[in-house]
Amino acid sequence: MKLYKALKIRKSLIGDINKLKEEIKSHNSFLVGSKNSERYNVNEAYNQLFNKVNNLVALKYVINEANREIQSKIYLLSEYKALIAFLNEISVKEGVQAIGYAEQLREYAVHLNEYEIKKMIEKYQTKIDALQDEIDIFNHTTDIPWGNEENE
Repeated sequence: MKLYKALKIRKSLIGDINKLKEEIKSHNSFLVGSKNSERYNVNEAYNQLFNKVNNLVALKYVINEANREIQSKIYLLSEYKALIAFLNEISVKEGVQAIGYAEQLREYAVHLNEYEIKKMIEKYQTKIDALQDEIDIFNHTTDIPWGNEENE
């Protein structure tokens, strides 16, 4: 199986696990005599949850082993995204501004102006796009030992 498909399966398993957890939480306690309580088998749902968690752990391990070759690129991609998020949080308020209830006028200055931050973000986004392209190619060309009926 190609790595990109395994990543889709991982995402699907995570969604299934979260759904089962919510169902178990909402159906575990019920009003005695309720007709709906008999329609949902919490023990069966828990067994499904346990099996999906085991499959997810096994799949994560296989994915992790396959990603060793590009792990540094994955980490770099994550850090560049975090830098963009940080840059988007930096205040670029400058010039005379009214503040507070009394609307007192204060003058602000910046070390990095809005234009400079925008250019920095564009630079990181270009790097992110290039890294993502490399990772996508790797994911679409790398085979992993996964895909028999037992694991899916």
